[in-house]
Amino acid sequence: MENKMKIIILMLLVSFSMCDTMIGWVDSQYIFNQLEDARQAQVELEKKQRSLESEYLDMVARADSLYKDFEQKSILMSEERRKEKERELMQYQEQIQMFQMQKMGPEGELYTYYAQLVSPIEKRILNAIEKVGNEKGYDYILDSSRGGIVHALDSHKLDEFVLEELRKESVED
Repeated sequence: MENKMKIIILMLLVSFSMCDTMIGWVDSQYIFNQLEDARQAQVELEKKQRSLESEYLDMVARADSLYKDFEQKSILMSEERRKEKERELMQYQEQIQMFQMQKMGPEGELYTYYAQLVSPIEKRILNAIEKVGNEKGYDYILDSSRGGIVHALDSHKLDEFVLEELRKESVED
């Protein structure tokens, strides 16, 4: 079975080398990092993240303070009052967990904000890659930052062409 797979791969490689198939590759993460609007988006995202983390840490500090206060005063409290305070502390802990999920969780505010900032940039990059591929006559363009490339010659790397296309696009806007 393994030999059959090797033969198939060898045949594919030979067929690619015999035809005029052009394969290029890009590093979309490199391209993304070279764009000014991507850097600005990253700064905005970091600001938002710091703000949410600060709010979260304030809540945790307040919970810690409330718990310490409760520990000190619980001896003097009636059973009913102590249970009420314990419930309040538990509710506050739940609020903190809910805040963390709603703001910083996988589908939270921070993730949504990231998607809003980055999606238009990624779409521009993909459009530029498509345009470069069509204009330069490439049959395939592979993206090394998303995996799947084992070996690639720098002579087929299209990052600078894509960046040039994006710069042209910026001038046209």
